[in-house]
Amino acid sequence: MRRQNHYENPMQMTFGVQLLLILNIGAFVIEHMFQIPLSNFGALRASWLSHGAFWELITYQFIHQGFGHLLSNMLGLYFLGPETERALGTNRFFTLYFLSGVLGGLGWSLLAPSWHNCIGASGAVFGILGAYAALYPKRELILIFMPFVPIKAWVFVLILGAYELLHTLGGPGGAVANSAHLSGGIAGYIYATAIGRPDILKKIRQKFKSKKPLPIDRAEIDRILDKAAQGGIHTLTRRERDQLKRAGKPSK
Repeated sequence: MRRQNHYENPMQMTFGVQLLLILNIGAFVIEHMFQIPLSNFGALRASWLSHGAFWELITYQFIHQGFGHLLSNMLGLYFLGPETERALGTNRFFTLYFLSGVLGGLGWSLLAPSWHNCIGASGAVFGILGAYAALYPKRELILIFMPFVPIKAWVFVLILGAYELLHTLGGPGGAVANSAHLSGGIAGYIYATAIGRPDILKKIRQKFKSKKPLPIDRAEIDRILDKAAQGGIHTLTRRERDQLKRAGKPSK
């Protein structure tokens, strides 16, 4: 797996990002220019499970309400997608995109009222953003609305995640599916960490392996046994019972 230590030119488009841009923009043209109502059967209903409409977890990702909605998602895909795809590989990038979109939809449908619908690629794009922060946490981003203030990727994602969490806790009353954004972003971060950052997983495994059980104090065990013999097992504290159980297990 190739890691990038420099800025990639977003104009050097990758296959996966190209295909996703074409599909999203194509679906928008079909619905809004040719007046074919894709939303009628492709939007994600909060009650999708009761209808057995599993396909909605995929189709909703390619339907957008308006040009501004489409533009914001496609900009995120365009600027962060290529470098993320190069780091993960195209097949894993597609997995990241659709997994984040599906889990984003699931997260939204668990909290939304049964009569609500959800559309847009935001959950999938937030997954790419979360993955980018996992792969390149110290990479500085130049935001359109703050062009002169670079911000590290992990800081930006943390601030954005806190914003989405607050709005999610506030309830699904607004027009923005914040819970889908939050769920997709978390899914993308975890996926990229598991796939693209083996160094982190190695540190976690080493940390757990280094945790050895405390040595058994034989004098303390004898004291507990004497206490139980004199007053009965019911006189032992929970900690003392745990020590007896641990002492009774064979060493590995």
